[in-house]
Amino acid sequence: MPPFPRTAHTDGGIDLPPSEPSPVSIGQALREATDMQTWLPEPARLSEVTERLLRYIGETAPAVEAAAGARPVDCLVRRAALAAVQEARQRVEVGPGNGYASAIAFARGLGKAAGELLHQQRRLQRNGGGR
Repeated sequence: MPPFPRTAHTDGGIDLPPSEPSPVSIGQALREATDMQTWLPEPARLSEVTERLLRYIGETAPAVEAAAGARPVDCLVRRAALAAVQEARQRVEVGPGNGYASAIAFARGLGKAAGELLHQQRRLQRNGGGR
């Protein structure tokens, strides 16, 4: 399925090869995705950023989930991390809708979810064992 149906931009796709490195850093992808309300990227750039965010979420969500799962059930850090993982996975499942505007909204949502995952991952690393 093309990443942006009915836009005449059909290259890329959402299926990502597992070992292909991205030329876009996650920090850059997060900044660009969350700034899309003030600028409109070219479809090729939008596709690059979206693919990088999808790859990041796919790699990071299981790691955050595992780190959070090792904490006590009543741990607040655990709850927040698991909620971030669930939100990120839901955003990935929704996928882009039809058209360029929907693709931008999808990328922005991925950017927000990936940013929260990054925050929770760092929080889990900082707060080794407490609540």
